[in-house]
Amino acid sequence: FEKEFNISIPDDQAEKISTVGDAISYVEEHAK
Repeated sequence: FEKEFNISIPDDQAEKISTVGDAISYVEEHAK
């Protein structure tokens, strides 16, 4: 994800991402 969307995901946040939906939500919130 980090390379594809050019974002950095801290380990504490990555632990909270357990589904595809969680990942999409995170990327939408943090994409630049």
